[in-house]
Amino acid sequence: MLNLKEKLFIAEVIRVLATLIILYVVNIPIVLKIILIILFDTIDCAGGSKFFTWVNCNGITYQRSDKITDIICYSILLFYILNNGGLSPTSNGILILLFLYRFIGTCIFLIKNNRKYLFYFPNFFLEICLGLIVINNYPILKNYKNTIIIAIVLYKFLLEYYLHIYKYNKYNKYNKSTAI
Repeated sequence: MLNLKEKLFIAEVIRVLATLIILYVVNIPIVLKIILIILFDTIDCAGGSKFFTWVNCNGITYQRSDKITDIICYSILLFYILNNGGLSPTSNGILILLFLYRFIGTCIFLIKNNRKYLFYFPNFFLEICLGLIVINNYPILKNYKNTIIIAIVLYKFLLEYYLHIYKYNKYNKYNKSTAI
C-alpha cells in the first residue's frame, strides 16, 4: 500500500504528464490547452478535494509538492507559449518576468516554509498567460487589454490572499497539525 507522500508524488507526476500531453499531443486551440492546464492545477484541492481526501491541502508537504509541480508545469507551458503562442516580444517578455517573479516567491517559500511568500509573490503567470492568448486570438479585445489585465491582477491578489493568508490562518486556528 502506498503512503501519503508516495500518492502525492504520483498525483504530481500525473499532473506534469497531463501538461505535456495537453500541450504537445492534444490538437486543440491554445486557449483550451491553457484552460485544461488551469483545471488540472486545481483538481486536487480547489474543485476536486472531495475526490482527493487522502491529502491535506493546507499541509506543508502538499503545498511544497504542489508549488514545485507548478513551477515544472509552468516552465513547460512558458516554453510552449514562447515557441507556439504567437504573442508579441513584449507579451512574451511579460510572461517571462511573471514566471520568474513567482519562481522567486516559490523558492523563498520552499526555503522558509512560510506561505505568506506565496501571497507576496502572487501567481499571475497562468491567468495572464491565458488573458494574453485570448486577447491575441480575439482582436476585438485588444481595446480592453489593460482592463482585462488589471481585472486578472485584482482577482489573483484576492485569490492568493484567500488561499495563503485567510484560509491558511483559519485552518491553523482550528487545526494545530501540519499533516500532509
